[in-house]
Amino acid sequence: MSTECHDEVCITCSDQLLSLIVTGVDLDASVARGTVDGLATEVGIELIDEVLVGDVLLCHGGVALQRSAPLEVGA
Repeated sequence: MSTECHDEVCITCSDQLLSLIVTGVDLDASVARGTVDGLATEVGIELIDEVLVGDVLLCHGGVALQRSAPLEVGA
């Protein structure tokens, strides 16, 4: 890990996609708020059209890259 990294996993170097479950959308700020692994966070949604509460977005580096298939409860 370089001296510029502050966490165990470097967000820039990792190829990690995170699933965000959208709980709120601010279209004026192009931001979606939601949870990733139960933690509240927000991401930029400039690359995704018509984000709605309940959507699952695949994100990297604080930016939503694409929609994911809906989560199946009990699967």
